[in-house]
This record gives sequence, C-alpha cells and structure tokens, in this order.
Amino acid sequence: MVSVTRLSIETSLPVDENELTPAEKGVLNLLAEGRCTPAYVGSELAIGADTARSVLDGFRDVDIVGKPYRGLYELQVGEETDHEKYRNTEAVLFDVPFDDDQFRPTERGILNLLAEGRAIPAYLAQELDVTQEWVKNRLHELTRLGLVRRRYRGLYELDVD
Repeated sequence: MVSVTRLSIETSLPVDENELTPAEKGVLNLLAEGRCTPAYVGSELAIGADTARSVLDGFRDVDIVGKPYRGLYELQVGEETDHEKYRNTEAVLFDVPFDDDQFRPTERGILNLLAEGRAIPAYLAQELDVTQEWVKNRLHELTRLGLVRRRYRGLYELDVD
C-alpha cells in the first residue's frame, strides 16, 4: 500500500513536504516506484483519474514530474531526462535469459525500455518506431513468457519476480 501520509522519496524536493496534500504525497510515492498513468494513480489512491491528472500536471508545472509520452508520467527530480523522439533500436537492447536468436531487436528493445521504467504500448511503439498493435502483440507474448507483467490497464513493467 502506498503511503499518503509521508513521502518515501530518497531525494529532496523543491517543495515543502508539510505543504503537500495526502493525495500529492501519494502521487509522489507512486512515481517513486516507477512511471504511472493518471488512471493507475487514481485506482491506487482511490481518487478520480481527473484529480490524479491535475495533481500530476501541477507537479509537471514545477518540474518535479516529466511526461515522456502523452498520458505517461515519471518523477524527474534529481534525474537527467533525455527523451529523444525516436531511439536507435540497437541502443535499447536488453540481455534476456534466452538465446538472442529467440528475440528480434525490437523485442529486446521493449525489454530494455521496460528496464528503464514502466511504459504504455504507445510510448514503446514511438520509441521503437513500430506500430502499437505490434507492441501489444509482443507484450502479450513477453507476458506469457514471464518477462513482462501488466501492472494496470495498458501499463506494463518488467516482471522481476
């Protein structure tokens, strides 16, 4: 369960923790765990997705939160964020526990992008310059293999268990 009473972020913030609402603390704690969508934040904190989006956009206005893709937010305090429009697929290869010839470069790219943090299919498709449908099919297969898990509707992460 995510805390809404205390911040669990290791880095200092440009805001006073005492001035944050419980919802704002909860949002920051969720972001400390990884990238989030407003729907995921809303479900985890039992607040509406619109309220979650409003809080996320408020943090974005003061450069605490970044938006690597439409509907996907990440904590950017103390981190360098450099999101190129498209990445070179070979630059996002991931060491998988299977033979390299079992995975295409873009499949390894999905795994590597997920190693950087949670993601949505549209973001992965943009980064790898492939279609969303292709990414969704690959995510389904990678989930079946136990490498990826669906955290929430449309939000995926590496399955580290």
